[in-house]
Amino acid sequence: MRIIPVVFISIAILFTGSLFSQDMEKRVENLSREEMQSVMEFLAHDLLEGRGPGTRGGNLGELYMKSIFKFMGLQPGFQGKYLQPFNLKAFTVQELDAEANSVALSYPQDIVGTYTGQTEEYDFEADAVYVGFGISAPTWKWDDYGAADVRGKFIITRVNDPGLYRYDKFEGKTLTYYGRWIYHIEEAARRGAAGILMIHTDMTAGYDWTVVKNSWSGEEVYLPEDVQNNLVFRGWIKERSMEKVLKSHKMDLKELYRLSLKKRFKPIDLGFKIRVKGKSSFREVVNNNVVAHIPGKSAKRIVLSAHIDHHGMNNDKGDNILNGAIDNGTAVAAMVMSAKILKEFQDQLHYSVTILACNAEEGGMLGSKYYARNTELENIITNINFESTPVWEKANSIMGVGARFSTLEDLLMVLARQDGLAYSNFSLANQGFFYRSDQFSFARFNIPSLWISAGEDDDSGERKYIKYWTEKYHTVKDEYDPSWPLDGFKQTVKYTIKLIDYMNQNKIEPRWKRTLTFPLEPGSRANPPNK
Repeated sequence: MRIIPVVFISIAILFTGSLFSQDMEKRVENLSREEMQSVMEFLAHDLLEGRGPGTRGGNLGELYMKSIFKFMGLQPGFQGKYLQPFNLKAFTVQELDAEANSVALSYPQDIVGTYTGQTEEYDFEADAVYVGFGISAPTWKWDDYGAADVRGKFIITRVNDPGLYRYDKFEGKTLTYYGRWIYHIEEAARRGAAGILMIHTDMTAGYDWTVVKNSWSGEEVYLPEDVQNNLVFRGWIKERSMEKVLKSHKMDLKELYRLSLKKRFKPIDLGFKIRVKGKSSFREVVNNNVVAHIPGKSAKRIVLSAHIDHHGMNNDKGDNILNGAIDNGTAVAAMVMSAKILKEFQDQLHYSVTILACNAEEGGMLGSKYYARNTELENIITNINFESTPVWEKANSIMGVGARFSTLEDLLMVLARQDGLAYSNFSLANQGFFYRSDQFSFARFNIPSLWISAGEDDDSGERKYIKYWTEKYHTVKDEYDPSWPLDGFKQTVKYTIKLIDYMNQNKIEPRWKRTLTFPLEPGSRANPPNK
């Protein structure tokens, strides 16, 4: 983790006036363990079966959030209702057999993936093409595809981006949007490919094969428009399995890696076919974001968000419920606690506040993307997102993942300094967390956004937050623990309230302060992104 001393702060944000209402601060400090525990304990319960979208547990999560918002006296936040429905297409691989260059690939030991054609049985093959990182990024004048025609092909791509290996490229070890698996799939679809296999390593993906298996072995959900293309198979292959396939064709994966680091790389026809066949089930799912609203004096608003879904259940024997206690039960609880306090001090709000319990984040931030596409963007001044909120001892710093792109970073630095805390960057910047949760959906629509959290450096000295990401994330071990001290959780709520109070008192609207390294969505908010 990089600790940033709070010494140079832009003069534009050194405002006069109280930084934090004493009554608000007292209310945060008096949050009881029972208040903080209640939401996370329920969402992580086995009865919710991992809260998969469109499942009984997922539906219970939606109903629960609606009830919580009504109980708190929050107004409905979507066209006079709490629920914002949106359709998903859901696919589950029942059987999968694959081979490449006549080398058999076992599911899920060597390969995982999703077939998105609406047939119960599938069997297709296509020519294999290696596309390097599969990145077309004008910002860095990098284009792995060039003029190559990969329509109908089965492409093989690396994940991550060239900056991981050449620190003068992209943002060095800080993973960019172009290194995320979801980008590789989106680009493959734009290019007309029929299939994609992303080569997995722990280093490039940022997590081990267990996480990939748990994330891709169950039901996968997509917005309908995201599967209206030629890309009918999306999946991962282990690096050693890919090496075995290439070796049988007298090719060396490491040599292909070396070639892909050249700026003038061109896609390579591998000279063999990849075949996938099996059985799949598919269905239409009606999913809901749960939206509430706290009116302030202004129609301009701040959106608080946290996703309520998780990965449901896997196919393992024994405990197979992916409870998602920290991802994302604790974050939803932090959002609810923040909303509860803001409602209690509603008369002090200049800006209105929308509370968005969004769904299908694990499928690629689908709920927040749908919300951003279907709401009035012009009056949203910022998005504050909660993701996997830490639950351990008090931290010595505050961090805002993605805040570096905007003046939100400067604001948090001021607030941290007032309390003698440091401001820190997430040490796992090489895993691209800004692009992996719902704040990114808002950023793509030109709205300054961040994921707010207490820092990693808690008083225990054990770096428990990092241990969570490396050992429990997306596994059955992510379970609720009533013994959590919750000091870091309370800090996260506190600095959310402080940030909102600061913006309210000084009528601040966050602005971008650096060039954005990701493309904006069509229909984005109109104000210039770098002013």
